[in-house]
Amino acid sequence: MIALATFVLLWLFVPAALTPAWASLGQAAATIEQDRIMMKGQRQSRSSAGYSIDTIIVAGMKIKEYVSPDGVVFAVVWRGTGVPDLRLLLGEYFDEYRAGLTASRHRTPRVREPFRMKNDRLVVERAGHSRSLWGRAYLPTRVPSGLRLEDIQ
Repeated sequence: MIALATFVLLWLFVPAALTPAWASLGQAAATIEQDRIMMKGQRQSRSSAGYSIDTIIVAGMKIKEYVSPDGVVFAVVWRGTGVPDLRLLLGEYFDEYRAGLTASRHRTPRVREPFRMKNDRLVVERAGHSRSLWGRAYLPTRVPSGLRLEDIQ
């Protein structure tokens, strides 16, 4: 009986403990340091009027996580030789992004053009070419007042 209870507890809790905690869009900023550790990158932080930016530099890529005064990540920006794991960075918004990407490919399947998806909850933009890619995702309702969207880059 004890062995069964131990097995059930391990089965329920070990996968959650092994899953990396990422500071994904809409989540608390407290996990940004875990992002840096998982990516084995260097972290830089700076504050601006009404928000802060945490930058992680790793393997030819720069990832910026914009944090509102209440400690929530409201935007993620990346630039570099590749694309980071967007499932982790977009968190609960990833499926929404993936649906928008799929719909975009059905409209223009052979045209290589920048991707832009916009709705009330999420904006995602991606562009670039081989080894020079960039993108950004932000939550329009969470962007601090006074911050221009052009400044999220």
